[in-house]
Amino acid sequence: MSRHASDEGIILKKQSLLNNSLRITLFTKSRGKLSLAAYGIKKITSRRLSHLETGNFIRFSYYTKEGYSSLRETELIYGYSKIKESPEKLDALYLIIFILNKILPEDQEEYEIYTMTHKILKELNNRETTMKDVEKFVMSLLEKSGFIDEKIKSDKSFDAISFVEELIGQKIRIT
Repeated sequence: MSRHASDEGIILKKQSLLNNSLRITLFTKSRGKLSLAAYGIKKITSRRLSHLETGNFIRFSYYTKEGYSSLRETELIYGYSKIKESPEKLDALYLIIFILNKILPEDQEEYEIYTMTHKILKELNNRETTMKDVEKFVMSLLEKSGFIDEKIKSDKSFDAISFVEELIGQKIRIT
């Protein structure tokens, strides 16, 4: 069975494939984390490549056949340009995206987390946001994902970033 679908989402990760192609990981509104193959995207004539920068918010269509999904059309909705102008904000953006990519399950709708993510990215783009705001987002993310409960979240000594590092088994570099 094959099917065409469209959605909107945030680019979490890009990975090079053979023949001018990329594997794109997105956090989508209706399917949660989703991986798509973007065939021919690196060709000089591709209009989609500029839309697929990490952190961009896009509307896209894709095609699924026999368990494989491929990206078709894209439309840039928002590029978060003010974040990309500031090294501190860019570090916060990449931290958020890295954590989302690592802890979200594949192909499982996470509408509440999706909404929270949009909110923090808008705040990061439009006003001064501190690492405390980002850590608060990470704590809410962990709670909504079921990794921690309200009791752990309210503990003053709880460090969300250290918890994520332990959860994923990898050190997170924060500059």
